Amino acid sequence: MIVEVSTLDDERLDAYARLTEAQLRSKLEPERALFIAESGKVIERALAGGMEPLSLLMEEKWRVPMQPIIDEVAARWGEGVPVFVAPHDELAKLTGFELTRGALGAFRRPALPSVADVVAGARRIAVLEDITNHTNVGAIFRSAAALGVDAVLVTPACYDPLYRRAVRVSMGTVFQVPWTRIGAADVGEDAVSGRAADAGSWAVEDSTSAGAREAGAGADAAGARAVDGRAADAMGVGAVGEGTADVAGVHAVATRATGADAAGAHAPASRAAGVGGWAVEGVPLLHELGFKTAAMALSDASVPLDDPALNAEERLAIVLGTEGDGLARDTIARCDYTVRIPMARGVDSLNVAAASAVAFWQLRARA
Repeated sequence: MIVEVSTLDDERLDAYARLTEAQLRSKLEPERALFIAESGKVIERALAGGMEPLSLLMEEKWRVPMQPIIDEVAARWGEGVPVFVAPHDELAKLTGFELTRGALGAFRRPALPSVADVVAGARRIAVLEDITNHTNVGAIFRSAAALGVDAVLVTPACYDPLYRRAVRVSMGTVFQVPWTRIGAADVGEDAVSGRAADAGSWAVEDSTSAGAREAGAGADAAGARAVDGRAADAMGVGAVGEGTADVAGVHAVATRATGADAAGAHAPASRAAGVGGWAVEGVPLLHELGFKTAAMALSDASVPLDDPALNAEERLAIVLGTEGDGLARDTIARCDYTVRIPMARGVDSLNVAAASAVAFWQLRARA
């Protein structure tokens, strides 16, 4: 149903113009929770993934290119789904609108399945521990889809894969790869970043410089982890001296304690709901479901990514850590393997999104 609108002040456009990301997630009323898909390609993949559209928004010139999608929505979901068409000058007021390539869609947020359901039949899965960078989350999903990862599990403090930026960067592959949360209840960016509740809005997010966003995310996350009980020097090796938020989540402290000393650094079981504490219950659950776990981290006990034993595993969970700090020491200690990517020229880390692609390719399931 085509609906012409002349201004963004129309209350029917609240989901696009005024609701914050926290309001879109609507945790207190899950049945009202939404997410926004940006661009025709992403909308197309959302529909192919079975997502329910609530409305579309586009400028007039996109009506013809988007007609196949409009027809699909009408055929599958009925003529009652509104397709709002607005003047370019009005839509341009949405900061970052040009990044959407002219079209947006509001979709009902699906209920998350159980871990057991998501990994049923899977041979290679990824676990994202507390990754607090939307771009990295989206890029990892894109690599997972392209390189044969069967499912993705995100820990309670990991940023939301359905956040606008994550969906956009993933090019809609978040709808192609099965995923769910592992660990305690969804914490997400609201609790981890310490930002104001309305800082998740599209206008706020996209009008801030990329550098400031990443630095802010890194600083906020670092503060949360200090409270979490990690040692002050538990920085990823590549992060020392870098000062960036997105430097390799593929490594943890290279000098981590081993044996009895490491046990003293482990978080108590009661921290399962905190940042990095998912592993207390999460790793045993993965073992129960038949997976061996591979922590991507530098340590004295790490094995190279091309170790034949890794590819020989029938079911393998590849665990990737947050920007800067890498994986929690407790997580590393609980995993079956600690794995490093061999590198040249003295480089000791990669951005977690780049590292995930390398790991997914090397460890892909063979027939």
